[in-house]
Amino acid sequence: MAALDIHVNDGFVPMVDGSLVYHRGFGDRRTGVNDPNPALALSPRVITANGRVVASRTYPLGAPVPPHGRPTPLRPDPSQARQFLARRGYWASFFPPRTLIAETGSTLEVMVHNNLAHPHEIRFHRAGPGGADIGSGPVAPGKSKLLRFAVPRPGTYLYTDPGNQPVERTLGLYGALVVIDPRNAWRLAAGAAEFERQWLWLCHDVDSNWARISSRGQTVDPLATPPVPNYFTINGFSGFQSLAVTTDLAFNDRRHEDTLPSGHPRETDVRNFSATPSAGAIRTGHLMRMLNAGIVDHQLHYHGNHVWTVRANGIDFPRSNGRVSPQGDVQLQQWEDTIQLQPLERKESMLPVRRAPDVVDQVWNARNEDWTYPMHCHAEPSQTARGGLYPGGLVADWVLAAQPAPVQGTPPTAADPHHTFRSQVDFSSDQPHEGSPKTEFPLKRAVFFEMDFFNRKFTFPDGSEHEMWTFEGNKFGRQIPGTTVRMQEGHLFQATIKPSKRVHTIHWHGIEPDPRNDGVGHTSFEVTGHYTYQWRPDLAERGNPNRGSAGTYFYHCHVNTPLHVQMGMFGPIVIDPPSNPAMPAPAGARRHSFEGPLYDIATETLMAPYSLDPRWHELNHAAGLNGEDAGLNRFEPKHFFLLGGNIPSRPKGDDIVWAISQMRANVVRNGKHPTLVRFLNVDYFPTLTMITDAEGRPARIAELIAHDGRPFWTTPNPNGPAVQPSIAGQPLLTNIIKSGAAEKFDYLLHPPAPGKYTISVQFLHWITSEVLATRTVTVNAS
Repeated sequence: MAALDIHVNDGFVPMVDGSLVYHRGFGDRRTGVNDPNPALALSPRVITANGRVVASRTYPLGAPVPPHGRPTPLRPDPSQARQFLARRGYWASFFPPRTLIAETGSTLEVMVHNNLAHPHEIRFHRAGPGGADIGSGPVAPGKSKLLRFAVPRPGTYLYTDPGNQPVERTLGLYGALVVIDPRNAWRLAAGAAEFERQWLWLCHDVDSNWARISSRGQTVDPLATPPVPNYFTINGFSGFQSLAVTTDLAFNDRRHEDTLPSGHPRETDVRNFSATPSAGAIRTGHLMRMLNAGIVDHQLHYHGNHVWTVRANGIDFPRSNGRVSPQGDVQLQQWEDTIQLQPLERKESMLPVRRAPDVVDQVWNARNEDWTYPMHCHAEPSQTARGGLYPGGLVADWVLAAQPAPVQGTPPTAADPHHTFRSQVDFSSDQPHEGSPKTEFPLKRAVFFEMDFFNRKFTFPDGSEHEMWTFEGNKFGRQIPGTTVRMQEGHLFQATIKPSKRVHTIHWHGIEPDPRNDGVGHTSFEVTGHYTYQWRPDLAERGNPNRGSAGTYFYHCHVNTPLHVQMGMFGPIVIDPPSNPAMPAPAGARRHSFEGPLYDIATETLMAPYSLDPRWHELNHAAGLNGEDAGLNRFEPKHFFLLGGNIPSRPKGDDIVWAISQMRANVVRNGKHPTLVRFLNVDYFPTLTMITDAEGRPARIAELIAHDGRPFWTTPNPNGPAVQPSIAGQPLLTNIIKSGAAEKFDYLLHPPAPGKYTISVQFLHWITSEVLATRTVTVNAS
């Protein structure tokens, strides 16, 4: 085979705000730094098993191309109204720039040409024998070097220039290698999850100061000049560009093809993604390949559907006998709405593309248009560009389609003139506003909250005083965090927002209704008067891991979100299961989910890490939206807290910062049930929770039972009932829990004897993982 030529080039790239920023990159031809169109990202190539190198954005080669990236379904699902059957093994998938697609059995042969003034190299991470890195080694200026290796097993891999780590990859020297078995072209690997089509998301961060230093021929010292990224990209683009709402319709169409998932609703079952309801048809979703080539800890949050994660860093998650790693990660196939991606991490999940589970039937049955849901990083500074311009960062949408894709040449956004913009400033400052829109199909409610906006200064446990904004619900009192919202699966919920000042929304994070009730401006509207949100938490079914919504969530404003959430516009949500006649709960106890373990009602506890940057609390409501640098990419917290406490005895009244430093926990004996901790990370940075006994020794007493509002499940039987790990006798016990921004974990405490234990929560920097602060809770077990 002929070697694939890869050129190390440099040049200037326009960012989402129009600024030209110096970059380096792996290109497919030689270009100079002043070239108006520098080659800094390889065009996708397919390396076949027989040695051909084919320039192609799609794979499998020769498979039909879905119009605008959206696969047309085979036909309506005869057993599921308003849903469809997907074609089995039919549609090609598009891949973004910087992607190499290699078939198993092929040999990757690349000739690296270094066109720059300093040594550079290419390294394929974990792609060598035994999972080792494999690379070219340094290539001298003006020289070339050949790298040749047999491609690894099917999966998703990163390639970068590891020089002056992490400077060169931050300047743009990165990309993805996707290895596919052509005999299983619509599976992650032989015997693994089958999909209708697949998507690849490459996350990256740009530091324009590092770029400025490098453009002068100087070497960046990452210790002397710590990184402060100010642009955040997905597949090389940000904001209105990655959302495909520019006035360049051809550009928009390419993003619909390679970045913005879209498909028709279908009934999926995570127990068996290969179910075949009829010839040529399949009930399955889309495979999401997510990689972090950046330098910050990203948190990819999906609205509308949870995703089912099946692999992380090349490790296939089991369907049973899960475990918690020594680093605090759960290794078991699981539901997630917020996926942590640390630098150089890679994960694969299945997006079900199913009916939003919490939408009310009347709204679903009346649907005649596409429903668009966001996916964005919940480490919220990443939602900015040059310090503002929300949502101008690492953001994408996905579409639950109502109609077949438009005809070729008519991109999906072309029919809606409101949704094309000339610039990110136009987009950021022109989100749809509504005064007091009507609720569609209002129903008789079981639970109602009136959520009134307020702002005032609060004194925090460390004595500091800060201006805060949030919602008071049902005259509960003006507190931080906002009022606790609690209800039962299957009950109709309504909440009326009254912003009273400027515009606000309420996004019910992890709850999945229709877009109108999801509370996101660019996919629905921002409220200036009042609006009543309406949804119904999904009702569980026995043994069915696809149904049910009992768990822990939170709500927050989704207007200029980085600022508004930091200002305090959030509060907890708890969804309880209905009573289960087959598994009744004794007095004083409740099941966490319909078939889940019991816990003691009296000691149920919320723990919510939150840190505060005082500078942000002096900004105005719309800071950064008009393009000024408001510094919203620079989150530098000075105060650290654990919000929450005993849930049944949460105090009422004004001027309360509800915070926790001590809690009770039961020793399970004499009819007592374990204590449940609902852990809700409302911070922007990752945390690490560690549990120790009175002597400071690790205490493996936390049993993880749920993540992001969904129970953990064992699903070894493709046709039989799923079982939760504790019920299956496979408890996920740990003393350490890793959590990223907006992640939720529910865990039971099992202290073996009376005494004191300590839960320590470390607040970690999103780039360096430096421990910024530690806050502790004393656990009094009895």
